[in-house]
Amino acid sequence: MSKGGFDLDRIGGRRALAELIDEVLVAGDAARRMYEAGMIRWTDRTRVERKPDRSPVTEADRAVEERLSGFLRRRYPDTAFLGEETGESGPETAGMRWVLDPIDGTRAFVRGTETWSVLLGLLADGHPVLGIAYMPAAEDLFWAVRGDGAWGNGRPLAVSRVGKLEDATISHGTLQQFTGAAMVPALQRLGERTESQRGFGDFDGYRRLLRGQVDAMIDPAVMPWDICAASVLVHEAGGVLTSFDGQPTIFGGGAVASNGLFHKDLLALLDEPSR
Repeated sequence: MSKGGFDLDRIGGRRALAELIDEVLVAGDAARRMYEAGMIRWTDRTRVERKPDRSPVTEADRAVEERLSGFLRRRYPDTAFLGEETGESGPETAGMRWVLDPIDGTRAFVRGTETWSVLLGLLADGHPVLGIAYMPAAEDLFWAVRGDGAWGNGRPLAVSRVGKLEDATISHGTLQQFTGAAMVPALQRLGERTESQRGFGDFDGYRRLLRGQVDAMIDPAVMPWDICAASVLVHEAGGVLTSFDGQPTIFGGGAVASNGLFHKDLLALLDEPSR
């Protein structure tokens, strides 16, 4: 990776990027047809299974991952792969690794809520360098390459310019994420010291950050496939995404993303000792 950004020639240039986006669109549209037909719903226990962590998985999750992982392995046989449903594969010494969440927001998917997405990211030398996020039901497509800007439905994306934490609108993940991470007191502090708080979970929170509709996204208890694509998009839209201890990583177990202007203050608020 060059100092300024990612060299797309490492994956075949801009034509290869367009090919990747097309593959994500096709896989996402296939899942959308299942979603629109109501083939998979929360009450159908034959189609919605529970993984050991109690999170749901459906035929659509598996179909999207099978299609995209198959394409990536054929197109880039020397590149490693990490998928939510199938785990790690490929050469351990590979300099690049594809990271896939076939349906981010499976709960939204099975409840008929349009905020689910297909997320594909790329790590080069351990760093997120490319991100594609497709929300088929919402008809929103986002992509970014490190050093080349972030785009939403063909238009450039930019985070907000709200400069103070007390003026900020904060998006956050599920309450269960906060209770599981023993962060309930942090929720109270957010309510007391920010302008507004909204529960936009999964990639939907990052979508709103990228459009300047919220000023930060707080996402406890996430995996790399949840935020790999988002990390590139946020960075290229002018924002910052870190772990809760301020490290620029997607492997910290949680994520705090913001427009960057009050990021340190937000991290400090989240890290305050409980009263």
